[in-house]
Amino acid sequence: MELLLYFLLLIALMFLGLPVALAIGVTATVWVIASGIPLVIIPDKFFAGMDAFVLMAIPFFMVAGEAMNRAEVTKKLIAFSNFLVGRFRGGLAYVNIVASLIFSGITGAAVADVSALGTIFIPSMEKEGYTRAYAAAVTAASSIVGPIIPPSIVIVLYGAITGASVAAMFAAAIVPGLMIGLIQGLVVFVQGRRRHFPRQHVDFTPMQFLISFKDASLALVMPLIILGGILFGITTPTEAAAIACLYAFILGVFVYRKLRWNDFLIIFKRATYQYTSLLVIMGAASILGWILSRSQAHMALIQLLFGITRNPQVILLIVITFLLFVGTWLETNATIVLLGPVLTAAMKLLGFHPVHFGTLMILTVNIGLITPPLGVCLFAASGAGEVEVESIVKEIWPYIGASVLVLVLIALFPGIVFFVPRLLGLIP
Repeated sequence: MELLLYFLLLIALMFLGLPVALAIGVTATVWVIASGIPLVIIPDKFFAGMDAFVLMAIPFFMVAGEAMNRAEVTKKLIAFSNFLVGRFRGGLAYVNIVASLIFSGITGAAVADVSALGTIFIPSMEKEGYTRAYAAAVTAASSIVGPIIPPSIVIVLYGAITGASVAAMFAAAIVPGLMIGLIQGLVVFVQGRRRHFPRQHVDFTPMQFLISFKDASLALVMPLIILGGILFGITTPTEAAAIACLYAFILGVFVYRKLRWNDFLIIFKRATYQYTSLLVIMGAASILGWILSRSQAHMALIQLLFGITRNPQVILLIVITFLLFVGTWLETNATIVLLGPVLTAAMKLLGFHPVHFGTLMILTVNIGLITPPLGVCLFAASGAGEVEVESIVKEIWPYIGASVLVLVLIALFPGIVFFVPRLLGLIP
C-alpha cells in the first residue's frame, strides 16, 4: 500500500505539469524523509545515477546524428531508397519506411527521424496523390525503428539503468527492428491495393543505381562503424559513438561541405541541452531506484501479478499491456528510468532473460511514441507536415496494430531476439 501511495504521488505531480525529473525528485525526497533515512543519501545517489561511463555514448550519438542531418545526408539516403523500392505501387510510402530503417542506423532517435524525413516526404507524397495526413502517419510510424535499430539512445539508457549488456541489447534489437519495418511495408502493400496508391516512375539502370549507391555509401558506413566496433568487441559503445561523431564531422565538413562553424554551435547546444536534461532525470531516478530496491518493490510486484495468474506468459503479456498504456502518456526515457529496474528485476525472477525482456520493453515504449494522446512523434509529424494530430491518428492505427503484432510474436518466440546475440557469442 505504501508503494502505491508514492506511485500515485509521482503520477499526480507529473499530471500537475511538473517536469519529470522534479516530480521524481520530490517523490523520492518525501519517501526518504518519511522513512527516516539520512538526507545525505539524496546527493550521493543523485550523483551516482549520472556517474555511468556508458552514458557518455549518448551525447556522441546525439551530435553525430545531428551533424549527419545538417550535412543533408537525408536527401542522399532518400534517393538511394527510391531506387530500391520507389517503382512499386505506393512507392513513396515504401521509400519512407526504407529511409527510416537506414536513417535509424545514424540518429538513434525517433523525433530526429520525423524532423529530418517529414519535411521532405510529406510534401512529396502529397504531390504524388497521398493525403497529407497519411503521409504524416507513415512518417511517424516508420520513425519508431530509430530508437530500436542500433545505435539506439534508449538502449544505452536501459543498459545504464539496469546493468544489461549494451552490445547484447544492440544485437538483440536488430531483427525486431527489421520486422517492424517489414510489417509496416505489408500494411502499405495492402492499403496500396485497396486505395489505389500511385506508382512512381523510376528510371532504374545499373549505372544510375551505382551512382545513387555511391552517394549514399559514405553515410551507410556510419552504422557499420558503430555496430561493427561494438558487436565484435573492438570498441565500447562510448568509443564507437565518439568515432561516429568524428566521422560525421569529416563527412559534413570535408566531403559534403555542408557544415559551417555556426552549425557546430547549434549542434553542440542542442546535444548539451538534451543530454543535461536526461542526466538530471537519471540522477533523480537513481534516488527513487535505490529506495525501490531497498523496499523490495520487485517482490511486491511479483506478489501482485501472482494474485492475477501464475502463468509466466500471461504475466508477460500483462506487463506489456501495462507498458503500452504507460506509453500513451509518459515520455520514453522517463518510462525506462522509472520502470526499467523494477520490471527487469521482477521478470528475471520469473525466469525471463534480461535481454529478451529488455528488448520487449524497448519496443513497447517506442510504440508509445505514436500512440495518442501524447505520442511525441505524432506531434513532431504534425509540425513537419502542418497537419492536425487528429487526422494523423485516424491513419496511423493500422501501423500501431502491426507493430503490436510484432511485439506479441517476439514475446511468444524469444528465439527471434536471441538469434543475433547468440550468433555473435554475446549471450550463452
